[in-house]
Amino acid sequence: MSWSFRIKQRKKIALALGSIFLIIVLANWFVSYSMTVVSTQFKSVYADRLVPALDISAIQEYNYQNRLLLEEHILAEVPQKEEITAKISENEHRIDSLVAKYSATYLTPQESEDLKVYLQADQQLGGVMTAILKLSAAGDELAAGKLYKQQGLEAFQEVLLPLHALSLLQEEVGQSLYEDAERQMKSLKILSNLVIALAVILALMVGTLLQTSRKIKQINPQKFHLN
Repeated sequence: MSWSFRIKQRKKIALALGSIFLIIVLANWFVSYSMTVVSTQFKSVYADRLVPALDISAIQEYNYQNRLLLEEHILAEVPQKEEITAKISENEHRIDSLVAKYSATYLTPQESEDLKVYLQADQQLGGVMTAILKLSAAGDELAAGKLYKQQGLEAFQEVLLPLHALSLLQEEVGQSLYEDAERQMKSLKILSNLVIALAVILALMVGTLLQTSRKIKQINPQKFHLN
């Protein structure tokens, strides 16, 4: 009867040890997985939020420069007009390069929509700028200035609005990613404490099992000797 009881106790202990070991393995796997997720989120904050935010800021700056250069072109003498046109063209190439770079990053649905609005506004601005530059280059500064005030300023404003919206989205989405990563780190801390607690329990159970086994070995020879 005592042997049957001891065997059952050993089976229970073995089952408990196996369960704890399995939980530790699963917890360790989840910790590794969560670390990968957190790492990906931090990389996304840098690659898809911080860098694009700087690129959008640069696009805004180049548009402001073009606006000032366009005014200078209308007021400038003929020899200076070509130089100013070259600067505007250079800024446009830089803007196109930055927009292509930004388009290749991860975009939320709202970002895609704002980018679409920007591209449409930029195309319209390009047409207005070309018309103003042609009038100014032909010596019709009066008509160029009138077109600039009537359509040019509005076209620049239409371009800056979606860029401003995209800048705000970088902050909002970046903050959301940071909060998700922070929650993941808190979960990892809880899991780490759980793994440590389970490891302590496992060590105690192994120690108890070894002590029980030694006592049984000590009792059995004595019973055999008495018989």
